[in-house]
Amino acid sequence: MDPETRNQREGGGPPHLVAIDIEEHPGGRMLPVWFFVGIIFLIYGVIILITGLLEIHHPPATVMAAELHPTIWWGAILTALGGFYVFYFGPWRN
Repeated sequence: MDPETRNQREGGGPPHLVAIDIEEHPGGRMLPVWFFVGIIFLIYGVIILITGLLEIHHPPATVMAAELHPTIWWGAILTALGGFYVFYFGPWRN
């Protein structure tokens, strides 16, 4: 049911809507979601990269992990991608 119709039917006035425009606040600015995605990629990338470096001394039982070291590759890729997103979409950029 439309709120305006319901308020008029119930004898009330027009509906009271409250909205805050973030750009009108001094110093307020929205951050892009890619900045937060970059932070998550960066954190996960560092964790996976450290795990991969530790697996060099204690290799897992699988052949792929012992020879190709996918945790090092994926950790490096996620760290680089996260660093790029944080740098490119950071709040210090215009």
